[in-house]
Amino acid sequence: MVIGGTDYNITRRNLKSLERKHIRTERLEKKKEVEVNRIIPTFNNLDSSLSSNTEEDEGQNQISDMNEKSDEDFTSHSKQTKSNSPLAAKSFKSYTRGLVLENLAEACDRSGVSDRSASLIVNAVLKDFGLVTEEDQSNIIDRSKIRRERKRCRTGLDLKKNNQILVFPGIYFDGRKDKTVTSEKRGSRYYTKKVTEEHIVIIAEPGSKYLGHVSPISGNANSIKTSIVSFLKNLLGANFNKIIAVGCDGTVVNTGSKNGVIKQIEISVGKSVQWFICLLHANELPLRHLMQELDGKTNDPRGFTGLIGKLLVKCEQMPIVKFEIIEVELCPIDSKELSTDQKYLYEMCLAINSGNVSPQLAEKQPGNMSHSRWLTTANRILRLYVATENVSDSLKILAEFVVKVYATCWFSIKYQSSCKYGSQHLFLMIKSSRYLPHRLKKIVDPVIQRNSYFAHSENILLAMLADSRKYIRELALRRILKCRTSHPIENGIREFKVPRINFEAEEYWDMIDWQQGDITEPPLTKDITEAALREMISEVPDTIDILKFPCHTQAVERHIKMVTEASSLVCGSSSRDGLIRARISSREKLPRIETKKHFYQ
Repeated sequence: MVIGGTDYNITRRNLKSLERKHIRTERLEKKKEVEVNRIIPTFNNLDSSLSSNTEEDEGQNQISDMNEKSDEDFTSHSKQTKSNSPLAAKSFKSYTRGLVLENLAEACDRSGVSDRSASLIVNAVLKDFGLVTEEDQSNIIDRSKIRRERKRCRTGLDLKKNNQILVFPGIYFDGRKDKTVTSEKRGSRYYTKKVTEEHIVIIAEPGSKYLGHVSPISGNANSIKTSIVSFLKNLLGANFNKIIAVGCDGTVVNTGSKNGVIKQIEISVGKSVQWFICLLHANELPLRHLMQELDGKTNDPRGFTGLIGKLLVKCEQMPIVKFEIIEVELCPIDSKELSTDQKYLYEMCLAINSGNVSPQLAEKQPGNMSHSRWLTTANRILRLYVATENVSDSLKILAEFVVKVYATCWFSIKYQSSCKYGSQHLFLMIKSSRYLPHRLKKIVDPVIQRNSYFAHSENILLAMLADSRKYIRELALRRILKCRTSHPIENGIREFKVPRINFEAEEYWDMIDWQQGDITEPPLTKDITEAALREMISEVPDTIDILKFPCHTQAVERHIKMVTEASSLVCGSSSRDGLIRARISSREKLPRIETKKHFYQ
């Protein structure tokens, strides 16, 4: 027999294991001792009518109950108390181990700070409040804790994990190409790089609830449809066929009558759906074509080839001069509902109407130039107009069009965003542009014609059902009942085509010829009985669910911005989705953070 030597590695591991076990036992005993010392002094403040023996008995009973508590109970109870003694500091070193920092994690994702920066800020605040001292370091939150909390919050905000019954009557979608962080394996290590990837954002309406985003293989209609339908079937299951409305912008890939994305979604759902094509996008296109006609085409994503376009780049640096007043009447709207660029356009239109631009408004920035966002281009056109002494004919035409047509329609759409006003907004766009000379009408009218989706009979009938005049609502009911007789539901999916517009119409329901043969009933009303429709038109229907869909896709644009930001920060679709949901959750809990009152829940 041979006696081997001592295995020092195994011995060292065993000794460390025994040491850790001893420390855990000692820590538990000290926790109990601290809790007992904390509870005993509270009995000295009890009512003097109680005898000392009674106080001692009650104290002993609570002490014995405390000794019977589990380790988990002590940990949760210690979060609500704090002892400044060195003994307590040593016994609470694992205080933050079970602490949930959900709000902190979501705020970090919302503000975009790193784990290291968040740890520095949080611990600095804790130190200022005296919750972290040299003797008591139990409250310190390191960057690893914040990283774990951010990851936990992101994975816990998924819609399907919440066990909700998901039924969404309408979906709105839009997308763009983003610079996306990806990882690839080279040898035994992973490296990150940025690639261009198509992202389609999907939200539920009414309510503008973020559902998720998908990455189609390509930007054609079939790939986009496949990605959207696959995502929705996985999310909604059997409720997928309950979708009755789809909204998007007016690009041909989305709105093609034969093979557009909406058309293919209708085929997948197995029925016709209500088409809500963004009116804010439709409102931008006439200005875009008019600008190109009067000043030349664009030469890059942010610039123009003409003289006016080149002056727009630095127009905010030019001083205000005396200018000609352009009269306009804008709808009243709360400035709190507008973004910075939107508020600038509203204030600038009012200033041009009054003939006085305040120094504060003159110093404001009109927004960055971008052909994908014509709101800032409109801001710069007006800023250049009030800063030019000898205004050219082209600049005057553009400024007048922005004030009388673009801004008027924009704020009207923003103020009354329900789909029941969609046809009226389109009619306002037509009527407000009738002042143009014939040569400019030839530029603007074809653009309006191509994007007059809200002039379709289905959308006009929705507007007529919600009209303030009862005889118009009754007329809409008769036309819907006639559609049910001539075009029954079982006929299949109708082909959605933009109708020929009557630009000389005096009312919005006269924009189309009702004698033509392709008049169809709105899909939103097909499941409503005749009796319910008659009850609906008996008074102005302000709270009918089918009229709560927005006539624009601005909510989708906000979520697209978040997807773009997340694409450059985290890697992977699930990580992007979790980051977006964390930001949305934080904004819902704390929409504004300007004063103390905004922090009250």
